[in-house]
Amino acid sequence: MQFLNPAVLAGLVAAALPLAIHLLHRGRARPHPFSDLAFLRQLHHNRMRRVQLRQWLVLLLRTLVIALVICAFARPTYQDGGGWSNTRPVTAHLLIDLSYSTRYRLPSGTLFSQLQNQVRDLLAIFTARDRISLQPFARRPAPPLEGDRDFLAERAAELAPRQEAGDLRAALHAAARALDPAADPDRDRELFLFTDLAHHNWDQLHAANLDTSFSRVYVITPPVAPRPNAFVADVAVPSWMLAAGNKIAVQVDLAHYGTSALEDATLDLFVGGERVRRQSIDLDAHGSIATEFNFSPRNAGRLSGHVELEDDALALDNRRYFTIDLPTAITALLLGDRPDDTYYPRRALGAATLSDPAFAVRSGLLSDLDATALDGVDVAVLCNPRRLAAAQKALLVDFVAAGGGLILFPGPESDLSYYNRDFLPGLTPARLKERVGAPGNRDSYQTLDPTALSHRLLADLLPDRDGPRFYASFAIAPAPELSALARFADGRLALASSWQERGRVAVAAFPLDPRWNDLHLSGLFAPLLHRMVRELSQPPDRRVSYLVGETVYRRLDRLAIEAAVAAEAPSGERLRLEPERVDGQYRWKIPQVDEAGIWRLRAGDEIVDLFAVNIDTRESDLAPVDREQVRRVFGDVHFLQPGDDLRLAVLGNRYGRELWREFLLLALALLALEQWVARAPRDVQPQTA
Repeated sequence: MQFLNPAVLAGLVAAALPLAIHLLHRGRARPHPFSDLAFLRQLHHNRMRRVQLRQWLVLLLRTLVIALVICAFARPTYQDGGGWSNTRPVTAHLLIDLSYSTRYRLPSGTLFSQLQNQVRDLLAIFTARDRISLQPFARRPAPPLEGDRDFLAERAAELAPRQEAGDLRAALHAAARALDPAADPDRDRELFLFTDLAHHNWDQLHAANLDTSFSRVYVITPPVAPRPNAFVADVAVPSWMLAAGNKIAVQVDLAHYGTSALEDATLDLFVGGERVRRQSIDLDAHGSIATEFNFSPRNAGRLSGHVELEDDALALDNRRYFTIDLPTAITALLLGDRPDDTYYPRRALGAATLSDPAFAVRSGLLSDLDATALDGVDVAVLCNPRRLAAAQKALLVDFVAAGGGLILFPGPESDLSYYNRDFLPGLTPARLKERVGAPGNRDSYQTLDPTALSHRLLADLLPDRDGPRFYASFAIAPAPELSALARFADGRLALASSWQERGRVAVAAFPLDPRWNDLHLSGLFAPLLHRMVRELSQPPDRRVSYLVGETVYRRLDRLAIEAAVAAEAPSGERLRLEPERVDGQYRWKIPQVDEAGIWRLRAGDEIVDLFAVNIDTRESDLAPVDREQVRRVFGDVHFLQPGDDLRLAVLGNRYGRELWREFLLLALALLALEQWVARAPRDVQPQTA
């Protein structure tokens, strides 16, 4: 048994004091008024003995009542299994879930407000000898806060859910570091996890990979109840053939987790802050659907927009943002040693100009390449070049460094030693090795591997079979700076790209020659070349959509690194940025994007860049994870919900079962007995002088 209050001993001494005084008082001899009458004296003596016994019993009962009341206020406890309970001090670590799923609204308030109330109630039970730390977490854990319970209660009251998904693994690793037993081996370690138990992350946790050897683990969660939620899972905008005036199809994926179907929900498309389309949709109780919006943008440039589903109990995931780049003009320059070298590309790209109003094609001979030939050109396509003059090579290097795009198809009679020694260095890290295969040998060939794509350039273009055949090709030596655009079926690089200063260079492993391949005869050639030109002409990160909580790097090719650039969040808050060298290029770094919406980069009053930031919809599955799965992570775990007596649950597990109720009831019973014993006996008359 354990008495939590050290004043118990003093209380018990005070309770026994009346009994001691009574004993001393009874030790004194007093004359008896009827000493000459033996009979009466004996009778009186017997009656007085009964009175004295009754008085002794009353005094004993009163002493026991006082002692029991004192013990009740001392909150005695008892551990199952017997023996003294654990009296070691405690190090407690409180993990508080700030992921956006805790924003879910119930009639009684948000899930997070209920967790906050539980944090406040829990802090009230700790004592001065306990060491407490509080650590909020979402995508990553925040630095832990330490202090007394009043300080931590104030900090907890200031917390608010973020727009990030939660990362439980990182949070539990942080908790293990905070509760490292080596730091203070004389303390018990208690972990308190305040969370809504949303599904995300739990299936990725394994006890073997986590330090869960805490003394006790508590999971405090709002009531487990159905939490229906509909949300916009994804928005996809086509990558190619975008131009002002052309129809654009925006594809929208919707999902719903609930117990009943969602009918006639409104879905809106906004572009540039203006609603351009609306439709009604129906969602099954548990499933997803895909729908599409069609609209024709009026202006070129980078447009921003979002798709919005009507509000529900979790409004944050009902929006999905996107950006669209509509080029004003794209000019491609085709160059070859002879007019025949550019014949097939001219025909392919000439057909593209019929459906792409922003696209224009020029062609010429490599011998005419000078500074004026590259004026107004976005992408230069070199078709089967043999050699370039040193001045022409320098022009191309400057063109790419300034942000231009270059596509190289090596010639069938290429001098590989010249290519690798004089031509390619300064433009690309790619190097051409030996020829593989034999030109004109149609019995042996390679095809492109549709499963080995690392870039969306060829998405939906390559057929599963009967694609173009490559009878011969050059081997491209792999390099860390090279990105694979396409591979042959044997794993070799077929198309590779790399950065050079502000521009990009794409190198093909094959020439444009009917003896080497039949690419020019396939339906792949025209859209492939068109897409490559468009890809290399546009900002490389124009389609990148980030998730809340990520670090963002943006290229601003038109700005000097000394320029003053600020990031403007959707809420209007601004952050001064500094350039940072990444992969050999200077990029403007935003350490963390903490809001969903359209972010803007400003140089003075000019908007120089904008991009979309969205939430991680994996957090939108709000159905609470099964408790057995939680036990598989932690082993022995205690679950608590609003309304539970935290003092009884936590202190009961820490010290044992509290017995103050039993002590108080026993004191009341003895008090009633004392009242009955202390009543005046009927056969005893008051003494008279």
